[in-house]
Amino acid sequence: MLKPRELETERGNDIWATMCAAESGDTGTLQLLLDRDPSLARGQYWYTQPIHFAVRSGHLHAVALLLAAGADPEWNSFHDCSLIEMASERGYDDIARMLENRRDAMGRVPPGVDLPIHEAAQKNDVERLRTLLDSDPSLIDRGDRSGRAPLHRAVIASARKAVELLLDRGANIHACLSLSRGGPAGWWTSAVQPIDLAIWGANNLAPSRGDFKTAELLIGRGAAYDLTVAAAFGDIHRVTSLLDDDPACISEMRANGRRPLTAAVEFSRHPVVRLLLDRGADPTWHESGAERGGALRIAVNGQGDRALVEMLLAHGADPNAEIDSGGSAVSAASPGLRPLLLAHGGTLEPYDSVFAGHEHELIQRARQDPSSIDGSIFTAIVTCGNRDLLLRLLEAGVCVPPVLTGCRGYLLEDVEMFQILLAHGMNPDLPNWQRQTFLHDVCGRGRNADSAESLKRAEILLNAGAALSARDDEYRSTPLAWAARTNMPQMVDFLLARGAPTNLPDDPPWATPLAWAERRGCTEIAAILRRPALST
Repeated sequence: MLKPRELETERGNDIWATMCAAESGDTGTLQLLLDRDPSLARGQYWYTQPIHFAVRSGHLHAVALLLAAGADPEWNSFHDCSLIEMASERGYDDIARMLENRRDAMGRVPPGVDLPIHEAAQKNDVERLRTLLDSDPSLIDRGDRSGRAPLHRAVIASARKAVELLLDRGANIHACLSLSRGGPAGWWTSAVQPIDLAIWGANNLAPSRGDFKTAELLIGRGAAYDLTVAAAFGDIHRVTSLLDDDPACISEMRANGRRPLTAAVEFSRHPVVRLLLDRGADPTWHESGAERGGALRIAVNGQGDRALVEMLLAHGADPNAEIDSGGSAVSAASPGLRPLLLAHGGTLEPYDSVFAGHEHELIQRARQDPSSIDGSIFTAIVTCGNRDLLLRLLEAGVCVPPVLTGCRGYLLEDVEMFQILLAHGMNPDLPNWQRQTFLHDVCGRGRNADSAESLKRAEILLNAGAALSARDDEYRSTPLAWAARTNMPQMVDFLLARGAPTNLPDDPPWATPLAWAERRGCTEIAAILRRPALST
């Protein structure tokens, strides 16, 4: 692994040390770190927690220590399988069982397969639901492929008749979604119950964010009505009562990662926001995806709610605090609202300046001191399609950094701009922190991307000198093995034609191209790799 510069802080160094101890199985160091700060078990960089490294390297005792300190047994960032699946793929069966046991103890729904009952729940087909449950009552809490029970599916679709029937039949109203599919499926928080789905949805999977009618139904049937939920409802009487009974609950974070203040801001509950701030709520308390609080960033969304923004700033909200993949409040603010944030200490970073259209200031700054602009800014420039700004910053001396993790895939989206960067000295094997190169990225896009466009990018990279034998830290695999793992037969043929080796002498047995193809059921690729000419 390559240490990211973002972790060159006191907290970051501790997170890095925890990751390295987990990776090497150094349980002595790991125990000392966790004794001093148990929250390190959920510390992360690029959405990846220390337990990921203990699992991928097969260190059972390190996994046990991290689970005992609160690490998640499933969450696996952007990876295409859960920690449990990753352990199984690599032959670490004892670790897989340990993770499964912890998942089940947390009340999560084990992932299974999509069944007719899941579709019936989502379509509000109560007659079909009743028939299926009469035939097999055990289906009531059965998980689909993503670990969603029928009740989750019904809530996601605002299918209230189905919700009522499922609850009448004994569905677990507190059941949590599995995190087996993780980031790629839109699940980011660790304990999402049906009430959370009704109020906050789930990224692109729930069209019904703010479905308070379904939420009321669930609360009436026993779902939690804690301070965060009450704040989202704007129920000032409930909020007041809860705070009077237990003033300390104002700082509690719901298991889904949200705090009461942010919940109230998200649904513009002004009286509740005012009450919470008066009672001592701190807008900079950390919450899921927002180390310095998410309330202010949410308040400036769109044209922004000036009254809420002013309230939050008056109580110490940080205008430079960021939310994951959403930038800071300053970067998201409308032109009319940004001066207020700047007056409270906000700054517009170079990366955000690209989206704000502040090209002149960027170019001027680059000419004065090219090193003051991090070359990761090019990901934003390519995203915006601003070829002129790209050329002017390159001419001013801004360079792509030697290691790039964040948003690196965007550089591949515009072929012309990518070639410009290569012509100006960008390394065709530019690694991320797990030593994955651009060629790995191209070969990891899956069969839906196995097209002329992907082949064109691979050809550009190879013509620029990209290494066919580069092996990443995550999967211990070459680009060819990545293409086999993600089922890209055209890419496999292309790489073989360009001389890609089918194996390296020290490949782990589970990491060869053929091993990935066979394990993932990619029969066409397995047949290609078994060709007689390739086995000699």
